[in-house]
Amino acid sequence: MAAGRYGAAVPYYEELVKIMPGNPGLRLNLAMALHLSGNDEKAVPQFELVLKQQPNALPALMLLGASQMRLGHPEKAVGPLEKAIAQAPEDLEGRAMLADALIMLDRFSAAIPHLRKLAAATPGNPKPWYALGKAYEAVSQKAFDELEKKGLDSPWWLMLAAEVRLKLGRNTAAFALYKAVVEKQPRFRGAHAGLAEVYRRTNHPDWAAVEDAKEKALPPLACAVASAACEFTKGRFQQALALALAGKTLESLYWQAKAANELARTALAELEKLPPSVESHQVLAELYRSQGRNADCLNEWRAALALAPGDPRLEMEVTSSLYVNREYAAAERQAREMLTRNPDWAELHFILGDSLVNQQHLEEALPSLEKAVQLKPDYGAAHAVLGRILLQLGRGKEAIPHLKAALPSDSDGSLHFQLGRAYQDAGQTAEAAEVLKAYQAIRKSTSAEGIEIEPPQP
Repeated sequence: MAAGRYGAAVPYYEELVKIMPGNPGLRLNLAMALHLSGNDEKAVPQFELVLKQQPNALPALMLLGASQMRLGHPEKAVGPLEKAIAQAPEDLEGRAMLADALIMLDRFSAAIPHLRKLAAATPGNPKPWYALGKAYEAVSQKAFDELEKKGLDSPWWLMLAAEVRLKLGRNTAAFALYKAVVEKQPRFRGAHAGLAEVYRRTNHPDWAAVEDAKEKALPPLACAVASAACEFTKGRFQQALALALAGKTLESLYWQAKAANELARTALAELEKLPPSVESHQVLAELYRSQGRNADCLNEWRAALALAPGDPRLEMEVTSSLYVNREYAAAERQAREMLTRNPDWAELHFILGDSLVNQQHLEEALPSLEKAVQLKPDYGAAHAVLGRILLQLGRGKEAIPHLKAALPSDSDGSLHFQLGRAYQDAGQTAEAAEVLKAYQAIRKSTSAEGIEIEPPQP
């Protein structure tokens, strides 16, 4: 063990444990030798036996958590790691493992306190700041999704949706949503300010002044009792989030989304203060992707990969960015090269297949697209492309199941239209008529004229 020859130590410890099965120290050494030699499957039951005798044995708790993580069982790692960190709160490596396990389980709210402590303890390390920002983003998105599910027509959801549209520069959509908020709740704080901003962006400064005046005329918040709204207004976002998480109302979900989003921005802004890192390039790449700046996004992923060569996740981001940027020949080369090392990655097969399609190599694309849906049966985008190509090749009957599988992602009716054609090619006229009727309905709804930006109401 002292020489680092952990595998060689295992048979000796196994013999010693047979001779003295009740000795927890020897069993712990056996478990450690197994873990350190990479044999986690055998290490786990040995750690568990140690903990039956000594429930608070710190090395057993910590290394059992580490073994479970390496085996891909984060749900089994959380318990021992939480007990270990309670005993050794200064152990940053153990705390980082616990945070990773919680994130893998989508328990972002539980991971945040650990990530905050890691960031505070190592302020120059970009990784905890990045993870913290992404965890807050996940909390915000979860609250938004729940609010959408429970209160789609509420002023709370309409307000969040309006803010998103405004950030994306979709002024007309934002105007319609802000207007709906005011109609439902005339004193909703921020709604008149949102309308004013839309008016400014659409060159109506006089209308904006009217809405600004309405916002200023709203009565001040009653903050005698602490509330998420009051804490948020004071810029105390952590306190606002804590109060919002304790609530059960639609308003609580609204403030969860708002406060967590601000905390995410604060955490990710810390990366800008640090030297360039994988994480800082990731933040910029994701920002540029959300803005549709595909070339800038690609450059940032390339810069991240240069700092961590060989990282398969970053290689995948570069490959998909090439594809999104319509550099299909380069995306094809990258996908082929990555597939030699990752043959069961469905997304790589899709990128390769659709890149070939966009270079007019339809027959050559089929095996890759078929492999993508084989590896990931619910892969809507791959089904859509595969169905369309089969239809183009005159194989309409084969296209039908793929186009049907892709229908949930049909936003403009094009997949319904193609499915209708496939049914016609297969001689299934009744099915074709039904699907084409649905296509006409979708086209009618998506082509309807949107609301116009109008002057403010008196």
